[in-house]
Parts: sequence; C-alpha cells; structure tokens
Amino acid sequence: MTLHIQLTAIASCFMAVAAFAQDSIPFSKRQNLGSVRHVEIHEASGLVASRVNARHFWTHNDSGDAARIFLIDDSARHKATFYLEGIHACDWEDIGVMERQGVNYLVVGDIGDNAGRRAVVDVHIFEEPLLSRSGPIIDTIPNAAIRSFALRYEDGSRDAESLFFDPIDERLYVVSKRELRVGLYYTELPKGLKPVDTLVLRREATLPLTFITAADISPDGTELLMKNLVSVFYWTRKRGESVADALSKPAVVLPYLPEPQGEAIAFSYEGKGYYTLSEAVLGMDVVFYFYNRL
Repeated sequence: MTLHIQLTAIASCFMAVAAFAQDSIPFSKRQNLGSVRHVEIHEASGLVASRVNARHFWTHNDSGDAARIFLIDDSARHKATFYLEGIHACDWEDIGVMERQGVNYLVVGDIGDNAGRRAVVDVHIFEEPLLSRSGPIIDTIPNAAIRSFALRYEDGSRDAESLFFDPIDERLYVVSKRELRVGLYYTELPKGLKPVDTLVLRREATLPLTFITAADISPDGTELLMKNLVSVFYWTRKRGESVADALSKPAVVLPYLPEPQGEAIAFSYEGKGYYTLSEAVLGMDVVFYFYNRL
C-alpha cells in the first residue's frame, strides 16, 4: 500500500470516527498481555477465541503465507500450528467460529482482494482442533475434514478483511473494506456443510465506516465489534434485532491505541472483554492486548 493511500485511508477513518456520538464506555484501557515470540506469526490478520481450548486463541498470517493457523494462549505464547492439507492460501484475512449440532468449527476467510478482481473468494470450514498434549504442536488437518465454499458478491468484486458467523440467525457475514461506506454482506451456509456451487454474498446494509480491517460477534450474538486503523466500534443487539438492525444504531467508539497494521480483534469467550493483535512492522513486536469489561 502506497504512503498516499495509507494517509488517505487514515484521514477517512478519522472522518468516520467524527460521525459517532460518544456513549458511556463499557471497557477499560488496554493491557499488554505479552509479545508473540513465535517468529512465524509475523503478519497476524485474524483472531478468534477458542471454544474448546480454554483461554486460547486462533490466528493466522495475511497473504503470502502457507495455509496454516496458529494457537496462542492468553499470554501470547505459541502452542500449536495446524496446516490445512490441500488448501491454497491466496489472501487470508479473518477467522471466525461456528457451532453446528454441538460441534465447534473454525471458519477461515480467504476474502482479501486488494485490486477488487477476484470473481470469487473462499471460506474454509473444519472442526476446531482440541489441544490434546503440551506444545508446541505441529499437525495437519486432512483435506477430507475441510469444507471449502466459493463466495460471489451479488454487486461485484470487493476487498474484505472481516467476517463472523452469527449464532442467532446462523448466517455468515462479511464486511467490505475500501468503500467510504462499507457494505455488510451475508450468505447462508448449506445444512450439513454439503458441497454446493458458488454461494452468493448479498448486501444487507451499508455502514458509515471505512477501511474496516476486523470484526467479531460475541459468543451469544448480542454484541458486535469492528475496527479500522484508528478506532474500534461497538454495538449491542437487543432480543429480536437482526445484525443489520443492530448495526444501524450509532456505534460506541471504544478505547483503542492504533497498532502497527492492527488487523485483528476478538471477543473473550467468557465475556470478559476483547483482544487485539498487530503485525510485525519495522522490527516492532507483535503485541497481544486485552481491553477488560468494566
């Protein structure tokens, strides 16, 4: 990304922040939980709290890496690496979780498209690995255990870095990135994760935000987070509200100090707060931060 584009994006982000009225802030300032010392985690782009490994988190690198995910604990220590057999990683940007019939799945979004030229993007879904022994573990998820789906935007190619699976309406959501007012898109995954032709991402709403680099939904579906380069946005969702209805309300701008290429955010599984993770830029550490719920 050129310096001119970066400055333009940052300026747009500040303008977007100015559009929100500040409400009471339900989270504290950040806490440094530690630096990621595992040298292979150098461009963390996605983050999600594990459902089966308590106080652990899944992350992955941005474009240019192998098809693999990493498990870290809540002190940023690397615990495991899992490779996805037979999968090509084009531009992995986010990771989410999905529960179906008592089984927890990870959803990896190969949804990056800087030039806006990909006819389809992809998501890869597989059962969340359970850490069965002390690490560091290097293992492989067999191709037969992975379900991959091609996704096509109904209104043309989009660059995106954010996705989440809503546990209430059971839809997969993707948030576009580069528009001055980004789009909220959804698709419905087939029952049983049966192979299907290309799924359509339908535009559900337009949001007064730009350059969104990460998003997450709380485990019970009642809270939503998004972030761009300079701010974190937070919404609560009332009973009976759709995701689009919840996001139509003014966001609360949460405590956040910009990180070097900060592109990852996740709720705590226990509901205690939210976490962010940055990239290794110009020799700076990849730092794991926590914002505690007040």
